[in-house]
Amino acid sequence: MAEYSILEQVKIRRKQFHIETVTNEDDTTSDVVVFDKPQDNPLIEQLIKQAKQDIVAMRNYPSTYTPDRIEADLKNYEAVIVNLVVYDMSQAGEQFMASYSENGVSRNWRKRSELFVGVYPFAKVL
Repeated sequence: MAEYSILEQVKIRRKQFHIETVTNEDDTTSDVVVFDKPQDNPLIEQLIKQAKQDIVAMRNYPSTYTPDRIEADLKNYEAVIVNLVVYDMSQAGEQFMASYSENGVSRNWRKRSELFVGVYPFAKVL
């Protein structure tokens, strides 16, 4: 299975991709993933940055943690970051909406805070 960046994982979850068949140098064929809607990338990148900042704030890293160590720790929360970005994108145009009902259709959203499953702050020992 291919390794995808957080941006690519979000685009996969949002169905912003298609598969193309390419011919290799040895005349075999392979399917490759091609990502669509590049105009959405700046928004997705901003939401990824925001999700990472939210996790950093929640983790409350000790002052001894270097930026490299924090970045390495954030890799453990990649699925949480993807979920947060997909959630935030699904709310687009409906920021901070408390309820919605139209033609008998009613929508409710999970609380964003519920997506931080498994993200715990560092405890300080006194």
